[in-house]
Amino acid sequence: MACPAARASVGQTWGVTVPVDPGLSARSVLVDRGHGPVRAAWLCRYDPVSSAFFGDAEASLRRCDLVIAQHLFKTETTQLAHVILPTTAFGEEQVTFTNTERRIQLAEKVIEPPPGVVPAWRQLELVARALGADWKHESAADVMAEIGAVVPFYGGATYGNLAREYGRQWPCTTDRPLGQRFLFADGCPDRGFRFAPVVRPVPAPVAVDFPHLLVYGHSHYYWHQNVLIQHSETLKREYRMLVLDYPEGFVEINDADAAELKIRDGEKIRLCAAGGQAVAAARVTPEVRSGTVFVPFFVRQVQQQMRVATDIQCLPVRIEKEVA
Repeated sequence: MACPAARASVGQTWGVTVPVDPGLSARSVLVDRGHGPVRAAWLCRYDPVSSAFFGDAEASLRRCDLVIAQHLFKTETTQLAHVILPTTAFGEEQVTFTNTERRIQLAEKVIEPPPGVVPAWRQLELVARALGADWKHESAADVMAEIGAVVPFYGGATYGNLAREYGRQWPCTTDRPLGQRFLFADGCPDRGFRFAPVVRPVPAPVAVDFPHLLVYGHSHYYWHQNVLIQHSETLKREYRMLVLDYPEGFVEINDADAAELKIRDGEKIRLCAAGGQAVAAARVTPEVRSGTVFVPFFVRQVQQQMRVATDIQCLPVRIEKEVA
């Protein structure tokens, strides 16, 4: 729950009374539509059907009366959308982004987008005005100025400031517009930090019938259903061999485990769990730990065929060679 002073400050900027109770989380909406009341969803460059670990995004979106998707390409989620709004790509609009170094950077527009395509913020602006909201942003710089008005750490992150050097690292405030290289360089917050010991978990005993652990996660090469690679000639050149070798994706197995099981790279293997089985191509690599099998989350047929709950990310399995 936000503090009263923060709610009052934001409410004054927006001319509204900010509710005391927080809104619904994405997890709540995608699991069961917030226990049922959510009837519409607007997804801005978000593909939860392919990328959400939790809930059943596909089932939740199918039960919505209206789904609007803003995206660059067709995705699993756009297949369920009633309205698809194509958005601009990198280089087709002036926009900022913040990386994990806390650096806010300004990307300039270098080419014109296709006819009729406008930035995502502009689409939101037009719909808001049509619904009667008094929104008056005329540029992305205006949007950033409003962010700075409600988020003090971004108070000095104007487009004019970000255009200098290599952007600014937040906190970038009005009194310190150059940003701060080190977080808490001037000392810890008033309330400080509380440290707690982390107890190393005791490994569960390995089941004789299911000696490996299947783990779901992000794939470095096939991020979000391989959508980016499919639509980018640069990425196709960079990851061409992987795209050719594993056109339908892959599951990763440690090279030592593969040698013991006599599994070759690219060979079909069968993953057996208590709830079901699935067949996929094996990518033999030392990048995963021995005793585990890594499955990119977008390889949804593995999850479906093994009848795994969508919020389970680890599962004991047995690996078998698939007989052609």
